[in-house]
Amino acid sequence: MFEVPPPPAVPEVVRTDSSYISIARRDVPLTLAKGKAAEKALIRYQLLVRTDMEATQAPLAGEAVLAELTCAWTITTWLQREPCFESLTGRLACGETYTTRLEDRERGSEKSTEEAAACNVARPGVVAAQTRLGRAVAATAAQRFDDDLARRLTPDLAKAGLTVKPRVK
Repeated sequence: MFEVPPPPAVPEVVRTDSSYISIARRDVPLTLAKGKAAEKALIRYQLLVRTDMEATQAPLAGEAVLAELTCAWTITTWLQREPCFESLTGRLACGETYTTRLEDRERGSEKSTEEAAACNVARPGVVAAQTRLGRAVAATAAQRFDDDLARRLTPDLAKAGLTVKPRVK
């Protein structure tokens, strides 16, 4: 009779860490019109870098106290849009934020024999990857904001019967 070997041990997550960093911002003042009525709007754009870290280790066997950790990270970029409207009194009130994940991302991992707390978003390799990706995406921020305005926001407002015009602050 054949013995079936036990399945390999599933790594155990022993720590997670995450952070957000804003890498670019821009406010876009607009006038929204429908017929003869018009109102002032301000679209607040922001690009963010999110870093997620996960420390895993194989299940401890016997009397082992420390096992080798794998510190794995994923760095993703996000576009955030917040529509704001100016009241008759000049006060600004903002609506629901729209956030979408962009395709730009980096992943990496490294082994460590340190305590689990050492697997965090401040590790030098993680900070370097975060900085590299953040700079690359920030360099294209204006184009990304313009693209969202032209391809997503303006058509949605036009479906509601609104005309969108840029305005000077």
